[in-house]
Amino acid sequence: MARSRRSPARLVVALAIASLLAVFLVYTALTGTTPALQPSNLAGHAGTVSLTGKVIGPLKGDAHLQQGLQFKLHNINGVSPTVPIIYHGSVPDLFEVGRDVNVTGHLEGASFVATALTTKCPSKYTTKA
Repeated sequence: MARSRRSPARLVVALAIASLLAVFLVYTALTGTTPALQPSNLAGHAGTVSLTGKVIGPLKGDAHLQQGLQFKLHNINGVSPTVPIIYHGSVPDLFEVGRDVNVTGHLEGASFVATALTTKCPSKYTTKA
C-alpha cells in the first residue's frame, strides 16, 4: 500500500485561523466591558459604568437643556444610598418615577453623569395573573 503524502499547508492555515480567533476572543473578553453596578456599590468606581436602579423623584430639568434631566436612583430591591443622576439625551417614553432603569455614564463628584438611559419593561419581569 502506497501512502500519499499531503501537504501540511491546510493544517498550518487552520491553526493560524484558530489562533487568530482565540486572540480575538481573549481581547474582547478583557476590553470593552462596562461594569454593571447598583447604587449601593458605585462608590470608588472610576471610568464608564452601567448603573441599574429604581428612579426616585422629584424629576427636575430637561434632558435637552444644559442642566440636563436630574433625578435620583436607589437599588431596585431594597433601600440603599441614593445617587443623583444628570442625564442629557433622548428620554424613553416609559421613563417615570418608580421605573427601573439602566444608565451608562461616569461619576463626577457626587453626581453620576449619564450618557445613555434605558427603561426596563415591567411586563417582562412580572408574573401574569
